[in-house]
Amino acid sequence: MLTFDNSPPVYWFIGYALAAFVVFSAFFKPISTRTYIISAILLLIFMRLPVVVFNRELNPDESQMLSHAITFFKDPVYWRSVDGTTIGPLDNYLLAIPRLLGFQINYTSGRVMGLLCAGGALIFLFYSLKNWFGVAIARKISVVPVLFLAFTQEVDFVHYSSEQLPVFLLSVCIWLLSRATVNVGNLKNNLYFLGLTAGAIPFAKLQAVPQALVLTAAGLWVGYQYFKTKRETKPLLFLILGGLTFPVVTLLWTLALGVFSDLIYFYLLGNVIYAGGEGFWGIPGQFAKIFSLTPDFQIFTLALIAPILVAFYQIFVKSKAEKRNLIIPVTIILLLFSSIYAVTKSGNDFIHYLNFCIIPWTLLAGYGLSRIEKWAFAFPVIVLLWFGANDAYHFIKERRLNAFDSVEARTLAQSPVVIELKKYSKENDYMVVWGWQCVYYVEAQLPHGTAENHSERSIFSHPMQAKYKSRYLSDIERTKPAIVLDAVGKNSMWVQNKKAQGIESYPALFQYIRSNYKLIGDFDDTRLYVRNDRL
Repeated sequence: MLTFDNSPPVYWFIGYALAAFVVFSAFFKPISTRTYIISAILLLIFMRLPVVVFNRELNPDESQMLSHAITFFKDPVYWRSVDGTTIGPLDNYLLAIPRLLGFQINYTSGRVMGLLCAGGALIFLFYSLKNWFGVAIARKISVVPVLFLAFTQEVDFVHYSSEQLPVFLLSVCIWLLSRATVNVGNLKNNLYFLGLTAGAIPFAKLQAVPQALVLTAAGLWVGYQYFKTKRETKPLLFLILGGLTFPVVTLLWTLALGVFSDLIYFYLLGNVIYAGGEGFWGIPGQFAKIFSLTPDFQIFTLALIAPILVAFYQIFVKSKAEKRNLIIPVTIILLLFSSIYAVTKSGNDFIHYLNFCIIPWTLLAGYGLSRIEKWAFAFPVIVLLWFGANDAYHFIKERRLNAFDSVEARTLAQSPVVIELKKYSKENDYMVVWGWQCVYYVEAQLPHGTAENHSERSIFSHPMQAKYKSRYLSDIERTKPAIVLDAVGKNSMWVQNKKAQGIESYPALFQYIRSNYKLIGDFDDTRLYVRNDRL
């Protein structure tokens, strides 16, 4: 098994050598496009290896989604066994694939799936750029996000995040739209699959819906223009049929399995409450706040800022004079603004939301690059110089190149309470964690016995709190978990007040626990309750 210490200089040297070849191949025409794409994806995979084999939680979302995937093998029905709150079923089902192939569901398997999504999104982005602006522009501008995603060690861009699958699906939509706008392939097929993919996006993450709507509207415009010219309605009908396919199938599935009301209450209404934000006028300030937290994304933006500014000039000034076809630039501009809206809507300062901006930034830069193409070589060089300077500084000052030392972190760790609970649990036993510490499910490899694997929405006051609390208790009564943990305290995200937020704060639940479970002890500030028949 691969391991990486804090400073693997030979590995890093090979990475920069490969990056130099990728940049060279992007600009040197005799090198084939296939060679460029293969080397770019190889670079992304190669430079992500340290974080892939670092088998530890980097973000609480990782543990939340991985434990959902573990639970599917006990009960595969989403919204009955699993409620990902803001995260849809597709993001979670994706993480179950490694188990089907014989691998453990852990942080390494999750990041492999995320890496596949990132690589796939970059490939579809490249072919979208190629369809719209030509292969030369596509090669010269797509290398910038490749370098950014390959060399960044900022946690929010390298852990498995709920944005990675939606971004991949959005990239597929953009590619299908690009084919439809430049008459590549069959228009009916392109629009049907555009609708189908866009219709699936809400079931990956609701946050990506604004961008999916933009792409669907662009597809409708293409179909309408075809109707005006050819008096043929089939492309429009195929797009609408595709857009309805996934939602209708999901609707029938939820009705058949009796979880339709859960879809409405907990996925739609519950997340409307969650998505507070600061209103329209608060969007610029909120975006600037998130943007200020990530130096690497700032450099990525700086590297593309010149062609982006040129693109704005072409769209808002030149296009009026030249009367260009505006479907492509308008779509890209709307994608950019909808991505900013998606980043800021929840009101949270989460950097990983910026994953939604990578493709719109690059598309806009691609649109403006033709006017300043002779300067294109400078853009990837800016990114490489930034990462190279950072790595040189940390190597000289701290002898550190790698932020993810996996020498002692290749296998799953076990917290003190997990070591203790394993004395009482059996394989596939249900477990429940009150509070927010989903890492325990992953470490114990046990499914969760409540639809939500954290209790944040049962603890904090909001209009649907009573409904969340009622479901939480009814789930426990249904699954009868062998293990119950009260994680409220120093290890629990957002909920650390034991007196006000501990399991005793929900009297009905606490009474059920007292009647059916025994308190074994407190292990690193987490209380362990074991079902009476297991003692």
